[in-house]
Amino acid sequence: MKVIPFVLILLIPFLSFAQVRVSKVENKNVNTSSDGFFYTLPQTVLKIELVFQKIEQIKGPLSDYTEDYLGTTEYIRKDEQQYKVLDIKLSQELSADPNQIYHVQFPLERSKDNGSQSFSFSDQGYLLAVNDETAQDYLKKESINHTLIFQEGDDSFQYDAAYHRKRKVDTVVRKITIDTLSFNRFLFKTSWVDKSAREKADEAAMQINKIRENRFNLITGYHEVNYGEAMAYMDKQLTDLEQDYLELFLGKEVKSTEIQTIYYIPNPNTSRWELYKFPDGTTVNIDISQSSLSDQLPSIGDQKMNTVYYRIPSSSFIEISSGGKLMYTSKMPVCQLGPVVAAPIDKTKLRFDPTNGNLIRIERSNN
Repeated sequence: MKVIPFVLILLIPFLSFAQVRVSKVENKNVNTSSDGFFYTLPQTVLKIELVFQKIEQIKGPLSDYTEDYLGTTEYIRKDEQQYKVLDIKLSQELSADPNQIYHVQFPLERSKDNGSQSFSFSDQGYLLAVNDETAQDYLKKESINHTLIFQEGDDSFQYDAAYHRKRKVDTVVRKITIDTLSFNRFLFKTSWVDKSAREKADEAAMQINKIRENRFNLITGYHEVNYGEAMAYMDKQLTDLEQDYLELFLGKEVKSTEIQTIYYIPNPNTSRWELYKFPDGTTVNIDISQSSLSDQLPSIGDQKMNTVYYRIPSSSFIEISSGGKLMYTSKMPVCQLGPVVAAPIDKTKLRFDPTNGNLIRIERSNN
C-alpha cells in the first residue's frame, strides 16, 4: 500500500515536464526564468484614405470698393474655407495587440517519445503556424503613402502688387525780390509715395474698362485686320486679363483636391468614433457594429497546457459618414472584436490565416 503514493509522486512530475504551459501576460505576472517565448494576437488596423475637396474663398484686396466701381453686391466679403469629402477608400492591415500577449513555457524535461515542436511567427510576433514547417508567410508588405494635391487656380492676386506706389511731383514756389522787381521761381520736387486704396481701385476700374473696350474692338473688326486663328487666342488673353482685375474687387475661389490617410484601430468598447475634423467643423465619423459570436462561446482561463490562444475575427459592418451623409459601407472581419479561444498543439499541426489570425487548418496525428 505504501508503493502507490511513491508511484504517484513519480508520475506527477513526469507528466508536468512533458507539457507546454501557455499563460497570458498581465501586469508582468509571468515567470520568465525558465525557457520559453512570447507571442501576440493580431489586431486589425483600418487604413482609411479620405479624398476631399478644399474650397477657399479669398477676399479681394479692393473689395471695399466693389459696389462703388462695379455696382454689384455679389462678392466675397471675408476669407472662408469649406471642405467636402469626395471619396473614401478603406483597406486592412495587421499589428500586434498589446493587450493580448502570451508566454509559452517549455517543459523542463522532455520524454523521448515527444517529438520536436515548431512555431512560425509574423514579423510583428503573432502566430502563423504550429508544428507546420510548410506554412508560408503571406503578409502584405507595407506600402509607401503619398499625399496628392490637385489645385485649380492660384491663391495670389496677379495685379495687386502693381498698385502700391505712385510718383508724386511737388511744386515749390520761391519768390525772389531784387530792388523793386519781384518774380517767382518754380521748383519741381519728385518723390514716390504709397497710393491710397481708393486710388488703386480707380486705376483697376480704368484698366477693366480699357480691356473691355479693346476686346470689343477686336471682336467687331475695328482694326480691319484678319488675325485668323490668332484672334481666338487674343480674345482669351483679354478675357483672362479682365478676370484677374475683377478678382481684385470680387475676390477669388481656389479649389484643391487632397488625400488624407488615417489609421484607426477599432475598439471593442466603442462603436462610433470621430475619425477626422476639418477646420470648418465638418467631421468624418465611423460606425462599427459587430456580431455577438463571443456570447455563444464558453470563457477560457488564463493558463492552458499544450494549447495556444488565437482569435476568431468578428464579422463587422463598417459605415463611414461625413456631414450626415453616408459615404462608405462594407462588411469585413475585425480581429479584436472577436473572442479569444484555444487550440491544442500536442501532436497537432496548426495553421493560421496571416490576414486575420483565424485558425484555417488543423491536422491531428494518431501517433
